[in-house]
Amino acid sequence: MDEFDIAVIGAGPAGVTAALRGAERGARVCLIEQDRIGGSCFRKGLYPAKAVMALIEAVPSENGSVDVRKFFKSIDEFGESLSQSWRSKLDDWGVQTCHGRAVLSSPTLIQVETPQGSKEVFAKKIILAIGSHPTSLPNLPFEGESIVPIDDALQSDRVPATVLILGAGPRGCELATLFNRLGSKVFLSDQTPRLLTDQDPDVADFIEGALKKQKIKLLLNKRLVSYYKNSNLFDISLEGGVKFQVEKIVLNMKREGSVSGLDSERLGLRLGEGKEVLVNETLETSVPGIFAAGSVIGRTAFAGLSEEEGRVAADSALGKAKPHNADWVPFIVHTRPEIATVGCFAEEAHHKGFRAVEGRFEAKSLDYALVEEGASGFFKVAADKKSGTVIGVQLVSPRASELISLVLLAMKKGIKVGALASLTGDGFSEVQGIREAAKACSRALKSQAKVR
Repeated sequence: MDEFDIAVIGAGPAGVTAALRGAERGARVCLIEQDRIGGSCFRKGLYPAKAVMALIEAVPSENGSVDVRKFFKSIDEFGESLSQSWRSKLDDWGVQTCHGRAVLSSPTLIQVETPQGSKEVFAKKIILAIGSHPTSLPNLPFEGESIVPIDDALQSDRVPATVLILGAGPRGCELATLFNRLGSKVFLSDQTPRLLTDQDPDVADFIEGALKKQKIKLLLNKRLVSYYKNSNLFDISLEGGVKFQVEKIVLNMKREGSVSGLDSERLGLRLGEGKEVLVNETLETSVPGIFAAGSVIGRTAFAGLSEEEGRVAADSALGKAKPHNADWVPFIVHTRPEIATVGCFAEEAHHKGFRAVEGRFEAKSLDYALVEEGASGFFKVAADKKSGTVIGVQLVSPRASELISLVLLAMKKGIKVGALASLTGDGFSEVQGIREAAKACSRALKSQAKVR
């Protein structure tokens, strides 16, 4: 029997990150995956969305439109290359990978069904990173390539002329942008009255305006009333008498934890209503010694959060527990332009014990906007009125996803807004936007201090 300090089940972003973190800490780690390294995230869904968008730009045809055949071939090639890259990192750190289906016999014993037969893996601690899967609506079941979950939206090598995406959120916005860029007429519908309801209202306003400018039809605060398949098209009826036809329907609805093989009742593993694995603040489950990370714990899946949870779960499994701080995980949406936020925004700051003051700077006023036609977006910095510490940043710009890590590092160091206002860098870049927003915030702080 093979014996390890940690066994990680599932080799998606959360699982691979947990395995690497454990190995970096000196633990003997086994990573079990029944598919290839990277799990299904490289072949399904939009992970990583930024790379997919970059592939669109890399494979245009002579008339300027996207060469669809080359595009989907590039996605497969990219996924395979990334899988091999992750496998090399795991090998370099001495992580033992095991290809097979894992079945938990006990909190320390795993039965792995491999192509060569069954084997047992003993581990002092176990981390579940087994992911989640999308669900359909009771009145709208999945149907071949016509009605598909968002995970399978890119599984076809044909781009629909018209597509309805039911359920917005970050992934819905990304997919709408992607299909629009591929040449589809896109309808994006959601039952909520706004997009990205948990973000700064200015961010929501901007993304709604940006999608509309791209001719994406937003149908918010609308519920599906009925659909009827008419030859190769669907007749769609939404609340409010909205009617139209589409060729394809993509469902971005609720997800369920992929826990079918866990035998959770026998193990005493507590699950939520959506079959998510319930965890505490250190990501330990109801079974001592078993931890969980990634979308299986019941939240919207995106790579940055999954990776952070993987690190926290590995640290906790090795007795270096620390609470998971979601405020220090960037929220990123790969639309055009990109959205990246971290910390809290001014309107919610009082819920977290702050009195916020903010500064804003428009992207159109940046120097680079003079040469980048149509430059749009904004930069916002929020600081605590009492301490002057930066508590949140919201970026809407072409390279927001690349800049947000810089801001996060500064926030973790407890940077004051005045120090962020002195940020140096190429004046002909988006860094200038962060600096100017910080300056505006600093001026607002001084102005309010004078009033007192």
